[in-house]
Amino acid sequence: MTRMGSEAATFDARALSELLLREDVTLSVLEDLLGSSEVSNELLRGERLPSRREASLLGALLGVDPKVLAGVQSPSLGVSLRLGTAEVEHDVVEPVEHAMKLLAADRLTEHWGFRAPSEGMARLPVSRRSYKPKEDGRMTAVRLRARLRLDPFSPVEDLTGLVESMGCLVEYRPLPKNVHGISVPENRGSRKVWAILINSHDYWALQRFTLAHELSHVLYEDSGQIIVDRAQTSNALPEIIADSFSRHFLFPDDALEEMLENHGRPSDPADVDRLVADIMLTYGISRQATLKALRESKDPLAPSESLLRRCESVAVRSMMAGVGAGAAWSEMAEAEGRRYASPRLTEHVLAAFADNVVSLPMVADVIADGDEAEAARQLSAAGWDLPSAAGG
Repeated sequence: MTRMGSEAATFDARALSELLLREDVTLSVLEDLLGSSEVSNELLRGERLPSRREASLLGALLGVDPKVLAGVQSPSLGVSLRLGTAEVEHDVVEPVEHAMKLLAADRLTEHWGFRAPSEGMARLPVSRRSYKPKEDGRMTAVRLRARLRLDPFSPVEDLTGLVESMGCLVEYRPLPKNVHGISVPENRGSRKVWAILINSHDYWALQRFTLAHELSHVLYEDSGQIIVDRAQTSNALPEIIADSFSRHFLFPDDALEEMLENHGRPSDPADVDRLVADIMLTYGISRQATLKALRESKDPLAPSESLLRRCESVAVRSMMAGVGAGAAWSEMAEAEGRRYASPRLTEHVLAAFADNVVSLPMVADVIADGDEAEAARQLSAAGWDLPSAAGG
């Protein structure tokens, strides 16, 4: 995982010049705005920060918070991306910009009163014993399941809906090959709203594990302008906590013990394959997470390491077919590779579109990755009368 930190609360002359250039503001326009060439030159040479009045004028002209220009507030992620100063790797700039569009659409529809009830997890007592990060993740998962009144033996079926009920936006879309998930937070007063992007090219069980992993970052309010979870493993404490949280939230210890008791101690590779397949299909977690849970179990019914290694060496699809679960696995995998927009944001933006408070381009950002023609096609296919819905 990569964490993108915030800039210091300053706004230098290079950044100001870059914004002026991007907004096509000439020197003469700047001089007219500020009243003299002397003031303009002082700011462009970085000899001082703008005064409050100068920051207000420049902010209105450039679409930037005056507090940023006055050097008392860090640039937002949007401003940082416009300047090219955000610490965002080049391969995730496009999805991060897309996540920001989703947050902007959510903010606007929220302003117009389109809100969904939220579970309000802000005061969830997350565990923070840094010397035992795995236990922190497990305890937080136990507390959240208890808060949500989830049976410790039951799977979390609608994980996307659950995460969105906590105020997040969740979208499944293609991401760079080595990126499993991206989380982008936005501060709204005293609360934080997150847009979570999950790689639609990952197989379905890994997508679920990644989404629960991202939920841990949300609950802990892990720092950084954005959080990128890449394929390589990390020993950072937030990552250890998030992995442990994901496993225990999706597959609690009670459920593991019940599975072992129902299957009995495996005596051959076929027994292990059946156990692993049952866990994966019932609880919707990846084979890697399943095998890790079995390796960490102290239950005497847990498989031996040699049997687990053998299971690990067989392709998942072959393993599923070998235990008669090939059809079930294929059915679960049907959605892989498809893009799925945020259900909550889609509902809200379409309601706002019907009320003529948002435009088709914003609808397209949410349901069609910015493609207005595709958005119009989808709406027409769903029976929308576009001229009347978009009129006014």
